[in-house]
Amino acid sequence: TLGSGHPFVQRVERRGSMDTEAGAPPPSKGASDSGKILWVAIGFRVFHIGLCAFMCVAAVDTLAGNLSINDTDEIFIAAYVFLFAVILAVFEISQFKPLPAIEDVYTANFGFIYKPISKGVFIIFIGFLQFGLKNTFGLACGIISIADGIALQLLYCKDPTLFVPAPEPYTPPPPTARQQEL
Repeated sequence: TLGSGHPFVQRVERRGSMDTEAGAPPPSKGASDSGKILWVAIGFRVFHIGLCAFMCVAAVDTLAGNLSINDTDEIFIAAYVFLFAVILAVFEISQFKPLPAIEDVYTANFGFIYKPISKGVFIIFIGFLQFGLKNTFGLACGIISIADGIALQLLYCKDPTLFVPAPEPYTPPPPTARQQEL
């Protein structure tokens, strides 16, 4: 379980306490409880990690099948599905235990994955790629991936506060010596 000292829980708890500060917009009906925010975020992350494992199984099943030289399209599709699944899985795992090196690479190269709408589009894209795997795992995983991407986008449209990180509280800089003289 995640204790109160875990960075992910601290971000969610900080967000819940900031919603009640003066001047903050009122929380929406769906995100009034920081525990609900925590479980929705964790639920999607854990589901995405499991989905990525399923994607990798579908890709490896395709590559391990009886492929001939005429099946180069399936080989490339399986390689791309595997690569995209690893990219998404590493991102979701890094959200539980942030590492600066991984964060730097992902913000520089995969910034779209931090936003729920574009992450949903990415998952839908991977889902359509899986239809090219031409096996039962690929078809099943493709359908689940597309449904997950659509669900992620619809939930974000219904209640964006479940996904948008709260801004850090503003603390004004200390006055300079010149400002204190005035």
